[in-house]
Amino acid sequence: MLDSITDGFYALNKNWEVTFMNRAAEQALCCTREEVMGKNLWDFFPRSREGRFYQEYERAMNERVSVHFEECYAPLGVWGSMNVYPTKDGIVVYFVDITEQKKIQEKIYNDGQNLRAIINNTRDLIWSVDRQSQIITGNQAFWDRVKKLTDKNEDEVTNADFVEERLKVFFESYERAFTDEAFSLVREREIEGKKVYEELNFNPIRDLHDVVIGVNCLVRDITESQEHLHKIEDQNKRLREIAWIQSHRVRVPVASILGLVQLCDLNDSPNAEIISKLKISAEQLDKVIMEITGLTDDLI
Repeated sequence: MLDSITDGFYALNKNWEVTFMNRAAEQALCCTREEVMGKNLWDFFPRSREGRFYQEYERAMNERVSVHFEECYAPLGVWGSMNVYPTKDGIVVYFVDITEQKKIQEKIYNDGQNLRAIINNTRDLIWSVDRQSQIITGNQAFWDRVKKLTDKNEDEVTNADFVEERLKVFFESYERAFTDEAFSLVREREIEGKKVYEELNFNPIRDLHDVVIGVNCLVRDITESQEHLHKIEDQNKRLREIAWIQSHRVRVPVASILGLVQLCDLNDSPNAEIISKLKISAEQLDKVIMEITGLTDDLI
């Protein structure tokens, strides 16, 4: 029966000698029962004294109590969920190989640490809420903002701690995102007498069945980019004004000069040479004005 189970099992007498080992234990510990039977466990597996093995086995042996613990046998890289029971002759060890489970847990932990490092390495506020609009999680920047607004830590704050009017835009956006819509908003507000622009992003969170169970939110300060945009818009306005001046107020007198030059009779005038050069200069000036107007229109 012990050989038919998929979990490891072995027995030790009071001298720490192996008196039985099933097939699953042979496979997990990379040995055969013929090799290990009658041998002192700590001599056959010398590095098994490391970690908690020796300490817990000795406690079960001497105090006659059952113990449970999880430990890794480093030489083989095998994790076991260990159950040790006292017997009349010594102890028996029943263990489950949880190596793959530990690898998955380690990957989940590392992925979580990497994700936390990424979302905490930003000044953007990132958080998520459930269908009751309760906060599920948030990055450090978010909790720092919450602390500043409410003077409470993440395990103390509730929706009631926020100004209702300030939360209105968020609650309305949560409801919109729960309809399976991802979207962004830009809001303008005043902080300490200064205009601040923020971009608000809302994205649905889905479960394995593609059902929306939450909303991921991100708030980014875009004040600098908005101020730059307004500066460009102001520059474009000025360019349009310059273009109008170039094409109307400057070009009109130049056109008048060209018209007057055409009326002059160069054959009878003692200033014929000067008038001719004046015409050439006016034509050149007119051409420059047209080029500037064209470039201004292109920039706009």
